[in-house]
Amino acid sequence: MMWALAIIAGIIAILAVAGVVKDAIDLNHAIKARAERDQEWRVHELRVIADHETRHHTETEEQ
Repeated sequence: MMWALAIIAGIIAILAVAGVVKDAIDLNHAIKARAERDQEWRVHELRVIADHETRHHTETEEQ
């Protein structure tokens, strides 16, 4: 009977460790995805600024 409880406790421990590992992997993926979105947003912002500067420079030359 004790061996059955030991097996059940072992299975529960393995499942707990697997859950922690899965959470760590999911967190890592979320961090990477956030970094990629932040990088894409920075590129977009720089494009908008560059377009604005170009438009402003062109308008200034025309005057």
